[in-house]
Amino acid sequence: MDIRSTQEEYYRNLFRNHKGSSMAVSTESMEHKKLRYSKISKIFEDDNNFSLHDVGMGLADFKKFLLSQYPSKNIIYSGSDILPEYCEQAKITFPKDNFFLRDISEITSSDIYDYVILSGVFHQKRNISIPTWENFLEKMISSAFSMCNKGIAFNVISPFVDFYQPEVYYCNLPKLLFFIDGSLSRFFSIHHDYALFEFTVFVYKNDFIEAKYPEVEFVKYFRRI
Repeated sequence: MDIRSTQEEYYRNLFRNHKGSSMAVSTESMEHKKLRYSKISKIFEDDNNFSLHDVGMGLADFKKFLLSQYPSKNIIYSGSDILPEYCEQAKITFPKDNFFLRDISEITSSDIYDYVILSGVFHQKRNISIPTWENFLEKMISSAFSMCNKGIAFNVISPFVDFYQPEVYYCNLPKLLFFIDGSLSRFFSIHHDYALFEFTVFVYKNDFIEAKYPEVEFVKYFRRI
């Protein structure tokens, strides 16, 4: 089976067997989910008006988090997922928001958002080989980066763990960083400072960071990719 078929089968079974719980989207608990969301949200903590696209949004639980944690921010939220059941349920929960049934690793969207996030998208590789999964990860991140004005945020499971599950992807951190710097941007941050066995990555557009340093002394530090 290819990646999309494998992922659809895995998440469809979760949705059917765990509907109404956090495991419907492969999250151990709501506290795990809230912690992930709080870390990813740091990418826009200084912004009050922006658009945000949630790739692999599942049941759009991140929208619920945004409403509860950032009621004063003006956030235009939308999401994408490959599972029809998730999209249909998200549209029922949030009928005024836009949700797309699409795979951005296969189709690069022309839509542009200030921020694009991918939370939990790269955890479950299932029976897919590591090289194939890493190629998929790079395609997804590249596509997400092409869809943002300011930056992207995503999380992956850390290689520094005290367990091993063959169906889970443990990120090759050096390889990931060289990919980000070589193909996307040298402006990134790694957050490996919270309870879960994972880390969150922010990657910023060159223009977004350059605008923060308008002084002539800093011009030489910005390159074009």
